[in-house]
Amino acid sequence: MAVELGVSRTTLREAIRTMEFLGWVEIKPGDGTFIRNARSDQVISPLALALSLEPPHLAELWETRITLEVECAGLAAARATGADLEGIARALNNMKAGFHDLDTYAQADARFHYLIAQAARNSMLNRLLQTFVVHILELIKKAGPLRFSHDIGGLNTLQEHISIYEAIACGDGDLARALMRKHLEGSRNEEESIDYWVTV
Repeated sequence: MAVELGVSRTTLREAIRTMEFLGWVEIKPGDGTFIRNARSDQVISPLALALSLEPPHLAELWETRITLEVECAGLAAARATGADLEGIARALNNMKAGFHDLDTYAQADARFHYLIAQAARNSMLNRLLQTFVVHILELIKKAGPLRFSHDIGGLNTLQEHISIYEAIACGDGDLARALMRKHLEGSRNEEESIDYWVTV
């Protein structure tokens, strides 16, 4: 497949991981990769897919992520259903369980933010975030060790996520926006001295 698409195996592997993360495919060890049923509004557009393969500059990626996710948090506070809140809570529990495994933690962290975007009930915002989901996952993996080095056991970082969840659950949109901005800007500040391009 990599040869047919004209990409490296690493790029193909990351693309499949992204589709699994978004729930479009299911990977069964020993059996293969299977396409899941998906509504048309869940599928990323060709333009978005093309953009997701571009390596955005770190500063621009952070600006875009903060702009989108802060508003998603506010909208989620007004629109999240009970099922949405249950999903976000599960992601929090998975983050707690994944403290000692960066990949597991990063997946749960990214899932937490993705579920908040879904709870915002704005398909355009959701699709825009899907465009950058691979890069956001890389940001989390890179920021994690830096933040945890200043955060014993990652407890402060986890508490930030819990506080965002609680604000959304209470329907406080202004607080949810403020807490999401503080959380993301804190992560960005940990990396502001690093000059690199995000690669996947």
